Amino acid sequence: MSGMFETKSDKASRKLARTQKEEKAKKKTRLITILVLSLLVLVAAAAIFVNSSFIRRTLPVVTIEGVGFTTTEFEYFFNSQYIEYMNMMSQFQGMGGNLPTAGRPLSTQVYDNETGETWADFFTEVALERMSVLASLYNAAQSDGFALSEEHYEEIEQDLLMIGFQAMIESFPNTDTFLQQLFGNSINENQYRSIMEFVTTATAYSEHIRESFNYSPQELADFYAENSDDLDVFNFRTFSINHEYIDSTEFDSDEDYEAAVADALAQAQQKAAKLVSEGFENAEAFVAAAQEEADSTMSWVAAVQNRMGENLDITFEDWLRDESRVYGDVTAVDNNTGSTLMYFISRDDNTYKTAAMRQILISRESIDPAEFAMGADDPGYIAATELAEANARERAELVNSLFTAAGETEDALISLMAEHSDDTTEGGLYEDIAKFSYNSPHLTIMKVVPEIEDWLFEEGRVQGDSKLIYTSDFGYHLIYFMGFGDPFFELISADRMRTAAHTEWMENLPQGEPVKHAAFILVHV
Repeated sequence: MSGMFETKSDKASRKLARTQKEEKAKKKTRLITILVLSLLVLVAAAAIFVNSSFIRRTLPVVTIEGVGFTTTEFEYFFNSQYIEYMNMMSQFQGMGGNLPTAGRPLSTQVYDNETGETWADFFTEVALERMSVLASLYNAAQSDGFALSEEHYEEIEQDLLMIGFQAMIESFPNTDTFLQQLFGNSINENQYRSIMEFVTTATAYSEHIRESFNYSPQELADFYAENSDDLDVFNFRTFSINHEYIDSTEFDSDEDYEAAVADALAQAQQKAAKLVSEGFENAEAFVAAAQEEADSTMSWVAAVQNRMGENLDITFEDWLRDESRVYGDVTAVDNNTGSTLMYFISRDDNTYKTAAMRQILISRESIDPAEFAMGADDPGYIAATELAEANARERAELVNSLFTAAGETEDALISLMAEHSDDTTEGGLYEDIAKFSYNSPHLTIMKVVPEIEDWLFEEGRVQGDSKLIYTSDFGYHLIYFMGFGDPFFELISADRMRTAAHTEWMENLPQGEPVKHAAFILVHV
């Protein structure tokens, strides 16, 4: 037979082989499908597992100096830095600046167009830097055997109570949901408490080290003497004489306009120089000239300024710091708008001792002029204000008489506080009162209103003195003088010296690089 024809047996064999091959292919396809589906199920299950709150709270995603941080803990620091940054930038609203858009994932928003860095990258870096510092401090505290006090633990619990109260005010179901809104979906009260114990241990130990640096009175005096130009307080008055406004549209050329401005500037500066050459009989005459120039009788015109030397304007710091300067000296400092006249009052070397006192405050009832048809000029408002003043005065006289009858002692004052004082300060106690307000991250020195300050620092003041003092700002103050404390200059010197020593200590503290683990992919930013 011709070879171009197949026998029946050949056809049957080929059909069977083809059928077997197709069946094998189908089995392979089914097997691959099953394997793929199984793998997808496993991946999904793994994703659910690793993203569970339990894993996010327990599996370290970053290790720094041997301290492991879970996803929950990292997200707390990430979100804390975000909140802190946004709160800081909110103070500069309207001034522009690069800010992330609320409601959009930070990982989708570019922070730096040149590098492509996202806002998530930015806050991750900031958070890791913060965590690195805390980890180093925490390890140092552990090595040193430092432990939190009961007061520290009470502060943490008080913080949680306040958070719970805020959650209630904002209608959150519970504290956990409020915390999750702020710091990430897996945080809860216990996690927050644990993080706060870690943070508080680190920061409290850092403050413990800072306060461990102590200095002798001579060391404090020497430091202050070396830095007196920056730390002395300068008291002076100023007012400005500016050139009249020149309208550029009234001139045919820029040259004519600039010449007119220069002429007006010269006239203003000549006027200032003339006033200086003629001099001022006293501070009142200086203020009168300032009010005439400002066309105002407001009390803020040429008011006394108090500035520490380090905060003086560079244009007149040399004149103020001149050791020959005496009360009543005047000068004019030219600038690009005219001239500033200065009247020197004093330079305080801060050698006086700070004061301490207790007070009972009897404040006036607050009357809102907006509730009256004519506002502050309304007869009803005036009458209500006078009545509130009379009531406060009557209360103050009663309290003063009770205080006198009880012997005018500190205990007598304290016993009257609960029922009669409107002061919310614990025990009405104020310490380290100075003639200048000083604020640093670690030290706050307060200045009281002039009426009280004058009495506290009056010559001859001794412990146990008391007086009922009226202030226009607050009402009536029954003051008990507790005595004098450390000289103001010593407090300033100690603060600056401790800060410098603590900074050096921090710079020498071992600080490791963050090591991200594979589980870092769990982080949601």
